[in-house]
Amino acid sequence: MRQEIWPPKDPAEVIVASFDFSAEVGSAEQVTGAPLIEVALISGIDPAPSAMRLGSPVLADGAVVRQALSGGVAGCTYKIRCQVTLDSGRVLVLAATLPVRTA
Repeated sequence: MRQEIWPPKDPAEVIVASFDFSAEVGSAEQVTGAPLIEVALISGIDPAPSAMRLGSPVLADGAVVRQALSGGVAGCTYKIRCQVTLDSGRVLVLAATLPVRTA
């Protein structure tokens, strides 16, 4: 699993998170099924961190998952985790830390 730290997001912003698995997917493999996006609280108080997900994740360009994110609580830090399954049976995970701060 590879984890990045993203720049802060304001609670009023709607952003599109991108998870690029292309470096990990072999030439004879492809993503199968729906990607799984989880939002978990790392620090702060937010009773519903998963409410940041806006709609369903979208698979683009064969190995890039995009997920719209909105809201969040100012002062909180979230872990955004994306899991995909390949037709070979391999499971890949990318994650990012997303701080939410008021501009």
